[in-house]
Amino acid sequence: MEKTEHDFCRRGSGEAGGLLGLVILGLIIWGIASLFGFNYHGTSEGTIQYNDCREIIQIQPDSWHTYFGTFVCDYSKTQSGQIMGGQCVRIVNDSSLFSNSSACATAYVYEAPAAPVCKNNTKNGVAHPYLGYDDMCYTMTQY
Repeated sequence: MEKTEHDFCRRGSGEAGGLLGLVILGLIIWGIASLFGFNYHGTSEGTIQYNDCREIIQIQPDSWHTYFGTFVCDYSKTQSGQIMGGQCVRIVNDSSLFSNSSACATAYVYEAPAAPVCKNNTKNGVAHPYLGYDDMCYTMTQY
């Protein structure tokens, strides 16, 4: 059977349509991920100002909000570098389509948990769950 130009276009259009469908699906997934600020959960160490944000939302360290961006954490540490606690912040700027400003719209804040070194520590039947600056465990917080 002899191939005609019409048959070739028909066969090629199916392949092009499938490829175009995959490109459109990829763009939709990328758009939704960008819209919700999807990012792997990450932290970096430092300080960040968020008192000028319009909305400050306190969240839990294990909240689903922590999986949508990178948080900047200001830690209190012991002499050996163990984390005693701290505060982690993620800023979401106001970057709407027609806005020229990039002011802080929302800040997500959570208290960083202490290292679990003293979690089940007891001495003479008294719990000593708090890690101090000198890497010892205490009954009260030692900041």
